[in-house]
Amino acid sequence: MNDSDTPTMPAGPIGGSFAWTVPQVLARDDWNCRLEAGDLEEIDAAVQFTRERGLTILEIGRDEFPLDRLTTRLGALRAQIRSGLGFGYIKGLPVERYDRETLMRIYWGLCRHIGDPVTQNRNGHLVGHVIDVGDAVGDANKRITQTNAELCFHADSCDVVALLCVNRARTGGESMIVSGIAVHDELMRRRPDLLPELYRPVYMDRRGEVPAGKLPWFGVPLFNWHRGQFTGYSPVRQYIESLARFPEAPRMSNAQREALDLYYAICEEDAFCLRLQFERGDIQFLQNHVIFHSRTAYEDWPEPERRRHLMRLWLSLPDGRTLAPALAEKWINIEVGTRRGGVPATAEPVIPDDPFTRAYA
Repeated sequence: MNDSDTPTMPAGPIGGSFAWTVPQVLARDDWNCRLEAGDLEEIDAAVQFTRERGLTILEIGRDEFPLDRLTTRLGALRAQIRSGLGFGYIKGLPVERYDRETLMRIYWGLCRHIGDPVTQNRNGHLVGHVIDVGDAVGDANKRITQTNAELCFHADSCDVVALLCVNRARTGGESMIVSGIAVHDELMRRRPDLLPELYRPVYMDRRGEVPAGKLPWFGVPLFNWHRGQFTGYSPVRQYIESLARFPEAPRMSNAQREALDLYYAICEEDAFCLRLQFERGDIQFLQNHVIFHSRTAYEDWPEPERRRHLMRLWLSLPDGRTLAPALAEKWINIEVGTRRGGVPATAEPVIPDDPFTRAYA
């Protein structure tokens, strides 16, 4: 599709279970899987199972992390993420009970009941550490997730992103999520004249992660309507702005900028923005095609061992939704039934155990 073409769009509001508002979510609790004593016993037994068989973390699949009753509960959580609200939580994992390797083993094993991990950067990291490593916010070749800066609403390049809270910040660092469909429908109601602008490609900086044969920037529509189904890809606004370092890259029209400003404004409204403070032991799962996330800036603890620390996994769903072809510009592979999404790696897949390992070497 050329930028000047009329984009394919739904005729009216999309609605459905993904199109929730904050009051609707807070009126229910089926998006939380709260771990009980019996669940923790099953988890500890699964860890022992992997160790008795000499399995490394990378070798653990769903079947190699066997659970009993918790399997059913995780299945219900997975259904909620895939086709219900689009997100869910595991709560109550006692992170203080485990050493770092055991905690990673548990986190990996639980996530294998949701999906298949994919690499998150060119260095082949399968587990990312969301922690302030001291990088400059303005460095266009670094990810701002490894700073303490505020993030705007965005989506990661995978079907589902999982975040385990190891430590909270001293202050701030609040997690915020929105339903992309609810925001889409509200934008349609307020400014139907601007909505088509977000069905056109929004161009942004690849921030140094350039697949073979690709330009150092890419364009993907924020909203896609393909085979009667919505797929969103919310851009990091700072990555749009850093595109200015490439004079030859496409620029947004005034109408598209106005549409993007309104989109971000609606995302932050109390009716749409679900604000949640991570607790230690929370695992947050978000389906990136319908749920967009952000965080507030934070002030950290001076001691390195107490710093705000989230472990991150990017997961591919073998039974995930059919994606709009436009997403292939970022994802490269979008085929259902394959490990799709992630970042093409130039190194063998690895799980860095040091939380201060940079996403970019």
